[in-house]
Amino acid sequence: MNDDLNISLSPGEPPDAELLKRITVQMESAPAVRPLPSNAILLTISLSLFAIISFALAAVVKFKAFAALSAGEMELYYGAIGLFALLFGRAVVERMIPGEKRQIRSFVPWIAAPAGLGLVMGTLFSDHSTVGFVSSGIPCLTTGVISALVSGVFGWRLLRCGYLVNPRETILLYGFFAGLVGIAVLALHCPIRNSLHFLVWHLGAMILAGIAGLLVGNYIENAD
Repeated sequence: MNDDLNISLSPGEPPDAELLKRITVQMESAPAVRPLPSNAILLTISLSLFAIISFALAAVVKFKAFAALSAGEMELYYGAIGLFALLFGRAVVERMIPGEKRQIRSFVPWIAAPAGLGLVMGTLFSDHSTVGFVSSGIPCLTTGVISALVSGVFGWRLLRCGYLVNPRETILLYGFFAGLVGIAVLALHCPIRNSLHFLVWHLGAMILAGIAGLLVGNYIENAD
């Protein structure tokens, strides 16, 4: 229907009146462009999904971490997760809107989050024992990956609210963001106070989700 909009004209060659008329008709009959939600709305939706999914999945596997953490530890632990959720959410939203000024470089969240969370947990928990390391770690890794997958499914609906100029970069970021949901679920569920356990099995779920985001982003970008 829109073939007339794709034609090329030689420089200085004016289109004839009939062609202009057809182009006008085609443009008038084109569907209206759907306006994108504002940054604030998209960020609010992304953080709301983060919180709802995290608490809902943690409720399924039980809130066992509260009994193992002091009030100060919970404030630092959960505060760090919330801060990185805000950082990821903002970075993803900036890449959903064409022409949006990008204040956060794409590599900052997915480098800062594992490093920052690792530092927090290394500071909070001094236990480095490897007793039962694998047997206690595999269930946490599985829970974290499944949680990230659930978040990724819902997140795809969110990403479709915008326009992905660079699918690889955006979905890579959201992969790590979904992995942060896995960490949040484990932070509410896992009572193990072992920094090595956290660094390998909890952060491992985020890294795997980030790799999955990179692969999906590459596929979508190459398919286009």
